[in-house]
Amino acid sequence: MCFYIGIEDLAANAMIELLKKGGRRFLTYSEIEMYGAEVVQILKENGEKAILILSRENTDALFRNYSEFFEESEQNGERGIKLRDGKKVEELIQQFRGYLALDVLLAFMNQRSVQVLGV
Repeated sequence: MCFYIGIEDLAANAMIELLKKGGRRFLTYSEIEMYGAEVVQILKENGEKAILILSRENTDALFRNYSEFFEESEQNGERGIKLRDGKKVEELIQQFRGYLALDVLLAFMNQRSVQVLGV
């Protein structure tokens, strides 16, 4: 089986892990890309294939389709994705984790992939 992982799933699941570990609400695009690469590697080691979908078009769709959750922002000269004020980890889990395949969910939560985020 091949999993297609979009930026919305990467951003949301990375944000969930950040909030659970310390509360940071901003991810640079490079952090999201590194997190995704580690998730793909973990899946590969478990015999699964995965493809990241990180185009500008998909990023624009993220802000259009999930504007109640995310906004584009810049911090310390780096652009990225910010979780909107007032949004909680429980809301992210409900919206973005309920439909994930177990293998993908476990890869998102894996300590190796979370370490890439600096937590």
